[in-house]
Amino acid sequence: MIRLHPFLRRLRRQEWYSLQTARDKKRNIIRLFAILICLVSIHVVGMMLVEGQSLRDAIWFTMTTITTVGYGDQSPTTVWGQAITITLMYLVGISLLAQIVGEWIEFRIDRKERMLKGMWRWDMNDHLVIINSPDRDGDRYLQTLVQQVRSSPSLADCPVQIFSPDFPNGLPDSLQSMGAVHHHGVPEGSDSLSEVDVETARFILILAVNADDFRSDSLTLDVLGQLKALAVTGYIITECVQDENRSRFRELGADAVIRPVRAYPELMVRAMAAPGSEEILENLFSHEGVHPRRYNVTVEAGQWSDLAVRFLSHGLGTPLGFVSHADEVVTNPRGDAPVSGKAIFLIVNHDAIPALSEVEDCVSGS
Repeated sequence: MIRLHPFLRRLRRQEWYSLQTARDKKRNIIRLFAILICLVSIHVVGMMLVEGQSLRDAIWFTMTTITTVGYGDQSPTTVWGQAITITLMYLVGISLLAQIVGEWIEFRIDRKERMLKGMWRWDMNDHLVIINSPDRDGDRYLQTLVQQVRSSPSLADCPVQIFSPDFPNGLPDSLQSMGAVHHHGVPEGSDSLSEVDVETARFILILAVNADDFRSDSLTLDVLGQLKALAVTGYIITECVQDENRSRFRELGADAVIRPVRAYPELMVRAMAAPGSEEILENLFSHEGVHPRRYNVTVEAGQWSDLAVRFLSHGLGTPLGFVSHADEVVTNPRGDAPVSGKAIFLIVNHDAIPALSEVEDCVSGS
């Protein structure tokens, strides 16, 4: 942690400098534009008083002069009128307008660069905030995760913001093309979390930085504490490396706690799209949980619903599907679908695994 502090200080200084520079540029543009309006107004009044032009003609002549269009249909004829035009328009106005245009272009370029590099306050609502990124293949994992979010009908239009100290030069094109944006920083306090609008987020997903290091849970606990202090109302999903910390995560407001299964980010998406289903799916990855099991038995049992009821009533497990005689795996068939095959899949508990003979008896109806 000692080695991390200088980085955090540099990151804060860099972000403050960037934001301060943007504010200064914007104020400078406004100040220059105000001066330009004063010059234009003085020149218009001067043309009306000295040259006797109408308000319309004075404005027209002033604008065509300062923009260097110069149609020639209006021009000063008196010495004082020419002197006012030379002084206010030629010497000051034209160069001032060019300076404003240059400042504005530079401001837009700087603004775009800050957006790409995560130095921008996005001001989001009803969005998904992803806090942290995995230390190994983080961009690949995030790409798969966001892709799964976009593939889920209920989440396809949900704005996505990634809050991480990674990607100092901006998100990869693969993530940007899916509409994800980035805020470059470290979630170390309520102020930093407010910068990604956690108060108005629909979902907050806290990733473990290192899926093999128990100390990642300490960072997650700190973030959960900050979120609790902010009284966020969004659905909070966390990754937990050490099972002993799961209850602590819940006490601090986590709505869903998942082990960091890096090969299957769909767990995270399921937790958002169908809260609670992630626990069922996660249990399938646990040695001591429920798991699917294949039984090689001949199945000629009429309708699927009849076979499913028999397995459930005998307490042998929950049928998932079967393997047809053509080696096609049929999953979750319709209730009236005919069943004909050479194997069946059951969801069983690790401490109550049915014997093959029991499954054969159930299939035969005995």
